[in-house]
Amino acid sequence: MKGIGIEQYGDVNELRTIELPTKQLGPDDLLVSIQASGVNPVDWKVREGKLKRDFAFELPLILGWDAAGTVIAAGINVQDFRVGDNVFFRPLFDRFGTYADEITVPASIVSKMPKGTSYIEAASLPLAGLTALQAIEEVGQVGPETRVLILAGSGGVGSLAIQIAKARGAYVAATTSTRNAKFVRELGADEVLTYDTENIHSSVQFDFLFDTIGGSAYGDALNWMKPGGVVATIISSRDAIRPDVADALEQDLHLRTEFVFTRPEGKNVNRLRELVEEGKVRPLISEVYPMTVDGVRKAHLSSQTGRTRGKIVLSREFSQ
Repeated sequence: MKGIGIEQYGDVNELRTIELPTKQLGPDDLLVSIQASGVNPVDWKVREGKLKRDFAFELPLILGWDAAGTVIAAGINVQDFRVGDNVFFRPLFDRFGTYADEITVPASIVSKMPKGTSYIEAASLPLAGLTALQAIEEVGQVGPETRVLILAGSGGVGSLAIQIAKARGAYVAATTSTRNAKFVRELGADEVLTYDTENIHSSVQFDFLFDTIGGSAYGDALNWMKPGGVVATIISSRDAIRPDVADALEQDLHLRTEFVFTRPEGKNVNRLRELVEEGKVRPLISEVYPMTVDGVRKAHLSSQTGRTRGKIVLSREFSQ
């Protein structure tokens, strides 16, 4: 396999073409020709070495954990896929990433692409969608009576979380900038809280908080939580400074908090496919770059601004 990744940790100048042997096809595997790959903050955090204490990455490493493409070979035990199927998935977290021409993955973590979507649209969904789905449905157990608060509602994860929570009938509030307020409301948010205006507040007490940003925004949001509520967060100490008030507020309000690190699961990717085909979730693409070293550098720098609306995607179509 030929892809884009790193031989050592560092800034975007460490990105380069990497060639590795394609993992041998096992009886339960698929070999997929990758046509598009989503870009996520975890990609550049890995590149910078921020996760090397948590994961034993073997360098050189091809980056990327979001993909859509076409099946070009299937293991002898695979029943649900055949050569030529268009699929999307979040791969396992190892040295074989999706900024590449091909990848071998277990069929159990793959789903057929939603009908009517392009490779670019499908590649934007797996990692962010699985994160949002597992937080909303599993941790929050969100339903029609649930009042949900989502931090950073215009981002890649937040924008999908709004749609998933609304699909489950919840009352949804989301924080965002004034510039993105209309966008977030169009996603279905019942209440939009603009963090760049004075005296931001909500009269609602929330049952469930989904934190995708951390820092002082998380500390402020805890003040709006209902006693005994539930918090799901994707933010660790390496991502943002935990506010001083957080421990006391979590304890005083008897909140149950859970960290979400996305599991690659075919069952939940199928669930995303169903939501898209039912018109309840739509892919949201902010920028598309070619799947080249220069394209990845530009995509990482854009992602690192923290101002992305929806998802950034790399496409082989624009790399020819």
